[in-house]
This record gives sequence, C-alpha cells and structure tokens, in this order.
Amino acid sequence: MDKNGDGSISFDELQTGLGKRENGEELMRILRAADTDGNGFINYTEFLAATMSAHTFLKEQYLRTAFKMFDKDNSGKIDSSEIGQLLSGEEFRDVYTNIELDAAIKEVDKNGDGEIDFEEFMQMMKDIAY
Repeated sequence: MDKNGDGSISFDELQTGLGKRENGEELMRILRAADTDGNGFINYTEFLAATMSAHTFLKEQYLRTAFKMFDKDNSGKIDSSEIGQLLSGEEFRDVYTNIELDAAIKEVDKNGDGEIDFEEFMQMMKDIAY
C-alpha cells in the first residue's frame, strides 16, 4: 500500500489499497481517527496502536458474549448456581463436584463476594491464555 515507500500510508494510498471493499468507508473512518498527529498519514506507530486497540476491543466483546452465556439472570455476576446450570448436562455430571466448583469460584473471585464479575472473568481468561 505504501506506493512511494516513505514508511507512511497516506489516505489516498489507503483508499486505493482498499478499493471497493464492502466496509471500506467504515475502515477509512476508523483509520482517519488513528491519525493522532493529524498530518494526513498513518505512520507505523499509529497503525500499531489502532490495530491493537481494535484487537483488544474485539477480544473484550467475545469475552463479554461468553460471560453473558454464564450470567443467566443478567445480574452482571456469575454465581455457583449459574455455573452449575451450565455444567448440569450429562457430559459433566461426574466431572465436577460442588466443592470443586466453589473452590474454582473462590480462586477467580478476587473481591471475595462469592461471585465472578466481568472484570474477574476477563482476568481469569487472560491468565488461562498466558
């Protein structure tokens, strides 16, 4: 995309590179916002910052969707009964005891309220990923 090889992508170069993509206008809007120094170009640092922010946002959206699957009563927290409901199927019947589930919740429940809120859920998922 960097046609003139100057290490930056102008909006004209970007528009040409994107062509007639379905979401081209929306992407252009996002990338214009990434031009934090307002010089009309996206340098490498601005590009990395924009893509990292988008990646983090998407990851958080996926985690929020997963969290809502557990949070059956939409309270914003997951308690042991909600986890129990999800694990009550035939395939989990003999895998986890109530004591093990309670221990797992205590491990993740950093504020000690007996439930897992979204921030605790996100931290748990990050810990699993790394």
